[in-house]
Amino acid sequence: MYSQVLSFLLSFFTATSLAFASGGEEKPAEGGKEDAAAAPAKEIKTNEDSFNVVQARVSGLEAKVRTGQEEINKLIIAKQTTKDPEKLNEIIKQIIHLHHELAANIKEYDQQRSLLKYRYPEKNQAAGRVYERIDLKSIEEMEGEMSLTSTVKRTLKKVRSQYGLKEKPQTPDGSHALKKKAPEPSLIDPVILSK
Repeated sequence: MYSQVLSFLLSFFTATSLAFASGGEEKPAEGGKEDAAAAPAKEIKTNEDSFNVVQARVSGLEAKVRTGQEEINKLIIAKQTTKDPEKLNEIIKQIIHLHHELAANIKEYDQQRSLLKYRYPEKNQAAGRVYERIDLKSIEEMEGEMSLTSTVKRTLKKVRSQYGLKEKPQTPDGSHALKKKAPEPSLIDPVILSK
């Protein structure tokens, strides 16, 4: 009797270990009843694992958004230099397609960023990484940023605001009027020093 019980237990443990090792589910016992304890356990993810997954997803989406913006900028430059109408239409279609993908990526990035920010606030602060909001710009705004004249105007505006320069007045013929310099003092004029 003792040997029969021992052999039964040995065969039972061997069968269950083989079933779990192969990844398959255990078949019901002779009576057709399933043992609740013999069912495979669900994989439990820790908070650290799920935080790392979300953080990796956010970083990946941020990279996708940046690359999408760079691709659109390259196509805008190609659009400005292309004269062929067929190529121009193809470039416009590509820009529109990439802009739709960019909008979807930015929407998903914002969702994942807010999930990371509000579900794991203490881990996000400990990581020290700041994920900034990315706004979707229209195609016209992107083209305006890429055009040469808008770049020059922005630079001039920045220089003028930084150094306090005013725009030079123009004469009726379109040229800039030069400021007349004050005559240099002669030897007999008194020198006035001011603080």
